[in-house]
Parts: sequence; C-alpha cells; structure tokens
Amino acid sequence: MSNKKYQSLNRLIMISVVYFILSLAILTSVIYAWFTLTNISKADLVAQIAGVEAEYQFYVYKDETHTGSLNPTLTDNVCSIGQDLCYEYIPNPTYSHLIDGYVAPGERFSFAIRIVSVGAAGGMLKLDLSGLVSAGFDIPQNKIQRAFFYEVTKLTYINNNVESSDYKDHDPVVYYAQHFQYDHDGIYPLIANVPMGVENTSNSILIVFFDIYFDPEIYGQTIDGVSHENSNIFMNQLFIINFIFMNIYS
Repeated sequence: MSNKKYQSLNRLIMISVVYFILSLAILTSVIYAWFTLTNISKADLVAQIAGVEAEYQFYVYKDETHTGSLNPTLTDNVCSIGQDLCYEYIPNPTYSHLIDGYVAPGERFSFAIRIVSVGAAGGMLKLDLSGLVSAGFDIPQNKIQRAFFYEVTKLTYINNNVESSDYKDHDPVVYYAQHFQYDHDGIYPLIANVPMGVENTSNSILIVFFDIYFDPEIYGQTIDGVSHENSNIFMNQLFIINFIFMNIYS
C-alpha cells in the first residue's frame, strides 16, 4: 500500500472514530435529559423533611365546575369510580394533582391530607407549600402565582371512626390564608402546631383540608407599575406548586 493511500485510510478511520464519539455523547445527553425530566415529573408532591415518621393519604375534591368543596369532610364523601362532588384518593400525588394545566379566574380547588403518625406517640404537625413556578409572564410583577390565594378550610380528627368538628381555631394551632407573592417562590406555611392527638389520645388520625383559589380581583400591571383593569395578563400562564413539606416534631 502506498504511503498516500495509508494516510487516507488513517484519516478515514480517525473521522469515523470522532463521529462515533460525538454520536455517543449526543445519545448519552438525550437519554440523561429524558431521565432527568421523567424523574422530575414523577416526584412526590408530599415530602417528609424531618421528624417522626408518618403515613399520609392525599385527596383531591372532584368538582367539574371548580367551585370547591362547601362541606370539607371525608366521612361518606370519598369518591367511587365516576363520581363527582366528592374527595378522590390519589395514591401517588405529584404537582399536577394540585393544579392541572391552565385555570380561569374564580376557580377554586379543594384538597385533603389524612395523616397518622407511625413513629413515637404524640408530636406536632407542620405543613408548608413550596417550589412555586410561574411560566409565561412578561415581567415578574405579572407572575400568575400572585393571583392565587390559599387557605386552610378545616382541621379534623378521626377517633373510633368518627370525624370530629373543625379544630383549626383551637390553641396552639396556627393556620394560614394568604396570596402567594410574585417575588417569593420558596416556602409558604400552610398550618403549624397541630397536635397529632387530642382528647387524651396520642395517635389520632388527623385531616387537613385546604383550598387554592384563583382570585379574579387580582390584576396585572404595566412595566411602569400602572394597574390593569382586568386579569387578562394572566391568560396562557402556567402555575405549579411542586411540594408540600410535612414535618412531625416532638
């Protein structure tokens, strides 16, 4: 083989090796990106960050008109297949079970978290919302999250299969009802200082009911800070709450 042909062959081999390495790198990055996004989309909504171990069940109020639950209770109010106006048990909730896609001003979404401690007896419960994401806004002041209001609507206990009356206004419970802020995507307290047991019991089942509401009275603003006269600026925006942090502490 002549020297020129030998050099040409080496060059072809080198080019082939380079293309193979590039192809492998691209394939690896695509697989990694898909894997990362898949993991994010399947991340658990409720995350226990510390404290006593507990088990929970998450419920979404099924309501085609999105007016929310007027009578928050799980007693005789858990959905069977195909039912409406009842609480549906969600075995593995993700962020999409809080707000699924685009919503309209005035819509209200109701939820319930049923919690029982499986660790040491007693303790106090704290729940926080976190990981806010607004997408599609023009300026930060027009993030759709600022148009959403959240509130604890009821706190009950189950003892001997009987659900109690509302307990949220009893000391030392602290609960929250407020709008999200455009400049804060971190932790928003939902409820705190909730005893895991009441009435001489230390292992009651407790249920926290809460709503998320798209307030139609919140308007956007111009870049100069002049308020709009409607909420049209929030059209086609997307709002996500990624996590509910659960902490049971002694």
